[in-house]
Amino acid sequence: MEHDGSDNDVQWYDTITIEQVRDEFTAVGAKVVWAKLMGRNNNSKQQVWLAGDPSDLSFLPLGVPSYNEGTSRKKKAGPLVVRIPVSWNWVVPGVGRFLAPDAKLCYYPQYPEVRFSGFLRGCSMAPNELMGPSKRGFEEGRVLFFATVDIDGEHPTVVAMVVGAPSPAAAYMYALGADAAGRPKPVVFPGMQVLDEISVLENALKGFVGEKVVPCRLLGDGTVIRPYIAQNAAGFTLEAEMGVGENSVPGPDFDVWELKAIKQVNLLKRHNHKVTLFTPQPDRGWITEHPQTDFVLRYGHVYKTNEQGKPVSYYFTSGDFEGIGTDKPSARLRMQIEGFRNSKDFDPSGMIELVDKETGEVAAGWSFMKLLDHWQRKHNRAAYIPYAKEGDGESTLFEFGPLITLGISTSFGLFLQAFSEGKVVFDPGDKAVLRDGKWVPHSRSQFRINLFDIGAIYQETRFIDIRDDDADDGQR
Repeated sequence: MEHDGSDNDVQWYDTITIEQVRDEFTAVGAKVVWAKLMGRNNNSKQQVWLAGDPSDLSFLPLGVPSYNEGTSRKKKAGPLVVRIPVSWNWVVPGVGRFLAPDAKLCYYPQYPEVRFSGFLRGCSMAPNELMGPSKRGFEEGRVLFFATVDIDGEHPTVVAMVVGAPSPAAAYMYALGADAAGRPKPVVFPGMQVLDEISVLENALKGFVGEKVVPCRLLGDGTVIRPYIAQNAAGFTLEAEMGVGENSVPGPDFDVWELKAIKQVNLLKRHNHKVTLFTPQPDRGWITEHPQTDFVLRYGHVYKTNEQGKPVSYYFTSGDFEGIGTDKPSARLRMQIEGFRNSKDFDPSGMIELVDKETGEVAAGWSFMKLLDHWQRKHNRAAYIPYAKEGDGESTLFEFGPLITLGISTSFGLFLQAFSEGKVVFDPGDKAVLRDGKWVPHSRSQFRINLFDIGAIYQETRFIDIRDDDADDGQR
């Protein structure tokens, strides 16, 4: 099956079967292939709707977001559109892969929606026939197949192909049924077993939940480090027990789920616990022009002194500033959010900031673009799995519990909304320690949320007890 440049001949994209699609993607190392069933308005002129939020597409190798003035004249359209580059290659069977250098996602937070754009421009073998508006770009029944692969071991990229409505591959996908919202979905190739996403997760967890396991880490080459003693051992052990090895390809940890190990004091009861969402460093304000040590010494507090009463360590923590909705007269800094109105109405040029209450200067700020760059790597479905630890050092054991919390369908707007309501908080652990006469900094800039507030950043939360056949013990 090779490409034929003649317009008079039947082309590969109108004859390709679903088995041939599978073979093409398997040959380049794809583990999961996604399919987007395309309607009349999916073409290079009108763009291709892919998702409601960039986090829905966290399995793609997304670049750094940027924004500029938008041109949409829709009534609800805001003045800005966020563009996110994505490494994208079109596959032509029997010929090769061809880079689409201008491929990008366009995120419109005011709708909200994410559209695929720029995918034909600059590519020598782009699917112009099927995606160009002057040709078959309005054809109903086309299918976009794509997958993230790591061909050279260092640079994940997308490989993709579009097939025409007459093809057996397209007929196969439409026979399976389209997603009501037009979202991409994983392809179930012939012969694959189909289980719902929660059952897949439950079946994997039942293999080790309730057992005491030695901490371990599964490397990408299949090597197991056991025991693995480190601060992040619980998360790596959870992944290893579920057969998840390390790799550089972005995407969910297991099936469609991001796995989060949450330490608990009792595995037979649900307890509240702070969950770290991400740890971005500030990219705005005074701190970006001065050493981290100077910031901690200026705005932090003395943590330890020596025998002469002189400070030998300073900490900067949540006690050193006023959080959202709090009043702390002794604090020199105030946390606030600029450019945010609600989860669907915010200015991409806005930021979360720590402001010096005396001077009004921004001491440290996180632009929405910096936060979005981190948030888009979060996954649209997350499983929060409790664990308990016993012993120390090489005698350490972990036990994972049955009371699982699931978060389904998140968005960057929901994150900002939760922050404005004080449910997501900035909870730093920065410090400066005096060693050999020099101040040595350590930065821990983290945004966190209580497990019991997790519903604030998801459209749906479920509470699962995997000991029960019915599984779901509550939904919010």
